[in-house]
Amino acid sequence: MKKLLALVLAGVMAFSLVACGGGEEGGSTGEELLKVNLIVQNLGDKSFNDSADSGLVRLENEGKIDYTCTEYGNDNSKVVITMEEAAEDYDVVICNNLGFGMATDWLKANAASYPETTFIIYDEPSVTLPDQNVQFLCYKANESDYVAGALAALVSETGVIGFVGGQETPVIHDFLVGYILGAQYVNPDIKVCVSYVGEYTNPGKGKDLGVTDLNNGADVLHAVAGGSGNGYLEAAFEAGKLGIGVDADQYEAFKEAKPDLAKSIVTSSLKDVGESLYRVVGSMVDGTYAWAEQMWFGMPEGCAGIAENENYLAIVSEEDRATIDDIKAKMADGTIVVPTAYGMTADEINALVDSAK
Repeated sequence: MKKLLALVLAGVMAFSLVACGGGEEGGSTGEELLKVNLIVQNLGDKSFNDSADSGLVRLENEGKIDYTCTEYGNDNSKVVITMEEAAEDYDVVICNNLGFGMATDWLKANAASYPETTFIIYDEPSVTLPDQNVQFLCYKANESDYVAGALAALVSETGVIGFVGGQETPVIHDFLVGYILGAQYVNPDIKVCVSYVGEYTNPGKGKDLGVTDLNNGADVLHAVAGGSGNGYLEAAFEAGKLGIGVDADQYEAFKEAKPDLAKSIVTSSLKDVGESLYRVVGSMVDGTYAWAEQMWFGMPEGCAGIAENENYLAIVSEEDRATIDDIKAKMADGTIVVPTAYGMTADEINALVDSAK
């Protein structure tokens, strides 16, 4: 935390020198680069983890941080030791709520013991900590998925769509609530098949769940399950149906390696973790960072919405695109207010799911 404060002060001083004509454009204060460590299970999911990595790689490529990504694999017993080692060696340690709560549990007990380290936890809105070296980043996934659900209902020919989550958690439920309500806004009679993989690194099980939903009539499958969700998207592609990705633009992610699969991904519900990390860590470097218990990112920050790429334009009719644009405009002006799963009871969420069975 001391180094972060020093960098913040250095950024302010550098700005003052330039403003007074005493600095050179593009000059350096001579400070060491901020050492940043991202901890993930695995890269290569083409969505959540890769998105986080991409934002930090941007900062690294701009020469603003000294960046390392640590992949600890599928053994959650490694979470604590990995966190401990990173806290000792890095100025900024970044992760999601690893090990299904292990990361935040460790921070609750230990963050204060590392006052010179700043921790960033992304996508964990149900927790806050008073320690000002722990920063939580949160995302309005309900808004992104409201639009995604509306689109799914518009392009569905059967009136049945699918949703697979990684686990039954508040974060995944927030996507689900938006998805169902957006679909019902377009088609009150829409049916939504809902299932959960139980983990985020099992594409085989994700694919099996996709096949089940396709057999139940779904013709648009929305994956919100990290690497597991890639199997769900593959099931849609192999059946000649449409998929909706998550977090990153998964059409762009698969376009070169699996172009045929990519063409079946009509859009992705965006939770741009990479953009949020680029902004927050960038602010630590340039001296504008200010701690908050939670920082929320949505459409105005460019971290939520749906991917409207060349494939979206090719698949979605002009009329349906106009409907989507109208929905986004109504969300922006407050005509449509999308409920969030945060604070909803299990009974309320189950009732919503039942309403679309």
